[in-house]
Amino acid sequence: MSTVYNMPSGTPFLRSLAHGLQAHYGDALQNGLVLLPTRRAARALEFAFVQQAAERGVNAALLPRLRPLADVNPEEPPFEPGELAGRVAPAIDPVQRRFEIARLVAHYHSRTTDLPLDPAAALHMADPLIEIMDDAALEEVGITNHAEWKQVTEEAATHFQHAGTLYQIIEAHWPDRLSELGMMEPTARRVALLDALTEIWAETPPDYPVIVAGSTGTLKATARLMSVIADMPGGMVVLPGLQEEFPDRVWDTIDVRHPQSSLKGLLEIMDVSRKSVPIWPWIVDGDRAVARKRRRILAEALVPVDATGDWLKRIVTLTEGEGADVFDTALEGLSLIEARNDAEEGLSIALILREALEVKGQTAALVTPDQNLAQRVRARLARWNVDVAMSQGVPVQQAPIGVFLSALLELARDPHGPVELSLILKHELTALGQPIDAAKAEWASLERKFFRGLRPTQTFDLVQQLHTAVAPLLELSDSATPDHWAAALVASAEAVARTADTGGMVRLRGDDAGRQAASILDGMVDHGFALPETDADGFSRLLSSLLQGSVVRPSQGTHPRLSILGPLEARLLDADIIILGGLNEGTWPGGVDAGPFLSRGMRQQMKLSLPERRYGLAAHDFAELAANGTVFLTRSLKNESGPTVASRWVWRLKTLLAGAMGEAEIERLLGTGQTYLDWARALDQPTEMTFIDRPNPKPPVEKRWARKGREISITGASKWIRDPYSLFGREVLRLKLLDPLDAPLDARQFGTAMHKGIELYVRDALNGQIDRLHDPANAALLRAHLRDQLLAHGFDEDEVFKEQPRIAAVTDALMTWFALRHADGFDVVGTEVDAKATLDDLNFSLIGQLDLVERSPTGYAFTDFKTGSPASAKTVGAGFDLQLPLAAWLAGEGALDGLPKGETDQMGYVRIKGSNEDFSHRHVSTPARGAKSPDELRTQAIDILRRLIQAYDDPDTGYPSQPRAQYTHDYGEYDDLARRDEWSSIAGDGEG
Repeated sequence: MSTVYNMPSGTPFLRSLAHGLQAHYGDALQNGLVLLPTRRAARALEFAFVQQAAERGVNAALLPRLRPLADVNPEEPPFEPGELAGRVAPAIDPVQRRFEIARLVAHYHSRTTDLPLDPAAALHMADPLIEIMDDAALEEVGITNHAEWKQVTEEAATHFQHAGTLYQIIEAHWPDRLSELGMMEPTARRVALLDALTEIWAETPPDYPVIVAGSTGTLKATARLMSVIADMPGGMVVLPGLQEEFPDRVWDTIDVRHPQSSLKGLLEIMDVSRKSVPIWPWIVDGDRAVARKRRRILAEALVPVDATGDWLKRIVTLTEGEGADVFDTALEGLSLIEARNDAEEGLSIALILREALEVKGQTAALVTPDQNLAQRVRARLARWNVDVAMSQGVPVQQAPIGVFLSALLELARDPHGPVELSLILKHELTALGQPIDAAKAEWASLERKFFRGLRPTQTFDLVQQLHTAVAPLLELSDSATPDHWAAALVASAEAVARTADTGGMVRLRGDDAGRQAASILDGMVDHGFALPETDADGFSRLLSSLLQGSVVRPSQGTHPRLSILGPLEARLLDADIIILGGLNEGTWPGGVDAGPFLSRGMRQQMKLSLPERRYGLAAHDFAELAANGTVFLTRSLKNESGPTVASRWVWRLKTLLAGAMGEAEIERLLGTGQTYLDWARALDQPTEMTFIDRPNPKPPVEKRWARKGREISITGASKWIRDPYSLFGREVLRLKLLDPLDAPLDARQFGTAMHKGIELYVRDALNGQIDRLHDPANAALLRAHLRDQLLAHGFDEDEVFKEQPRIAAVTDALMTWFALRHADGFDVVGTEVDAKATLDDLNFSLIGQLDLVERSPTGYAFTDFKTGSPASAKTVGAGFDLQLPLAAWLAGEGALDGLPKGETDQMGYVRIKGSNEDFSHRHVSTPARGAKSPDELRTQAIDILRRLIQAYDDPDTGYPSQPRAQYTHDYGEYDDLARRDEWSSIAGDGEG
């Protein structure tokens, strides 16, 4: 008889397995072979054997050979050197296979369309085809030899027909290519190895024990091997979580979406009756009633859809068979946490894991396929200095080596880009032949001094050294095959990473991520010639795709009692507390997709696996884990995309409970985890709200003018009124806003260029180089000055060419305005005129620089050019903009450099935005309607300034942030420092 056992769900699988195998085989076990689903399970069983030996007082023991069933290696014992040696050809390198299939895709694409296809896109299109090839190999079917194939390729949508033709080409020619290489498809080789082993062991069973444990035999070749092992004299098969309680009529309705689907198919291949499979007799701690009843409840909740019509009847049968308290007993230790959002779910899970550490020796694990949730929980645990590795790992793209390689390619696209330079020169792997961090320190100084703001034009030695190191990339032609790009990238990376005493390649391969990245690049160097030529952008996309698709897993856990696992890694898991997180539709179970090349119906016709089979595999993982003693099921009601839908397993469990005990009982039965949700909501929340007042710092008087002494500019005086806090930030704290790297050209540079161009034109007149400002013959000179200044301020030739209509509009408007001013009796006497006067009684100076100074028989006129919106006469008259009125006071004091003392006749602004009719002259004093006279404005302004000086000489006067609601700016340079968002958005009046 076949030796097949069932390890029931909810029992410690590996500990029970180790105990039973030792009890059953005794000393013969040390020569045995145990085949398990994953390498992680093999390591865990090894630990279980060691722990068991220690409990027996044995200090040293010979363990059986432990191998992953999914990766039978003929070069590893016990198969080498005899049983499998030479029976099966080696597998083709996966990278070479992907690249060569992608080449076929690109070649076919070029024959059927004119649209371009870069290497990354070719790989993206090749991967679904490779998945079909793998699936066909696993299911052991040919596709194109089916009678339905012709119908599919002739009657399906056009893109399906193209895919069919392409797959037909691959199926026809790819075997010849493999034969030429003397290699096999990896999946076909795996099937061939299992079949070879099955054939050998069927004829000549090994003389040592062989045990297969924890496998559901999803792969047909695996199932056949398990059948042979079960029949061997020393063979044994231990199934995970076979549901023996199902009635036959329910068992017969099981489809691929059910958790028992794989086991049902396995038993059929093994020709073993479900009811003949005994329970594993060596269960550690016994098969507890709670575990048995939990299994029954979960089985009822997950019955096939076709068998749900008699739920109420089966609930009655369940309570009669297991007792009236079956639900209360079964759900002891099972909790459901439904958080409001992802963040709350992550924090609740972190609190459960953290609390587990309070009990000596207690272990806990989060199991979730949601990488974002896993990372969120890991980050939350860091607040308690708890570091837990994620078994799913992280993409190489996100590791330091991935960032480094991507940054090198960014630099290749823009060798002088400040952002690109900064990414490389600040990276931990960059050395350029110097001691570690030397280049980084040098760049920090250069960046702050030269690279903040507009891009510099001068050259720097450090940048030249970097360009020399990355010369292989910079010298590569615009278009090359990926192998050339990869070789250039490797050479450049090695040169950049090299230190004074360590080779670059040694540093690049210094950790698992580095070695994995190097393997990817080596594969591209060896096989990248198969892909189409591409430019730097295309190669960057290709590398990013490969690095993102390659995952670095921790070589060992960072915490001895906590773990974060994916469902695959969690198979056969044994932990005191298990958290099943992310239980929402689309996450767990994830969505299924037949792929772009075959519909579900086509896959069914071709005898390929159906997409929904993944539901069955995921459901089995869920059922096995949920049957453990202390389990928390968690989900979020809303994620970043909006409201979520509960996982079908959670929904059906709640429906079963509602039908058995009523809606009101669900919270009592599953609500024991609410405590952690309450903690998460209370954590970091204040017990009472304290309103934050508007900042009003009051530094010592001697600190208030320590930077430049007791002086202020005429523009600074207006800021003093509108936003005193900005004066505090600049003059007292001496903080200056740091410009961004490679700042784009904006209105500021345009305005500065316009000001400078007008200044140079006016100086030409003042210096006698031209006769009259308003002479139309001089318009070309003004246009030339404006154009040259745009170039001088960073605009390139193309941008300046696009600005020609704008320049012409500004020129024409200015020439007309100069003519009108001359006709009104005003002559220009100065431009960018410096001025300074001292209020002796207050020991305070006022300085200024005046854009344009004109003189008429009745006095000065001051005009300020604005590319933005100028102040209105009303604003100036109310005393909120002191710039021009204080200029009039300076003129009255005789403070204008090179000009005599005099009264002021007019003051105003000229807007020179240049967008068609946007040119305007706005008077802010008489003759503007309702405006005050220049003398009134001057007197008012100096009085305001005096009162400001006197007020701020009082140590009790503070510097509030934007105190005047009607002149509050949307953004100020010191708003972040003032924490403006914290006090201005809570109360509408901005007062706390």
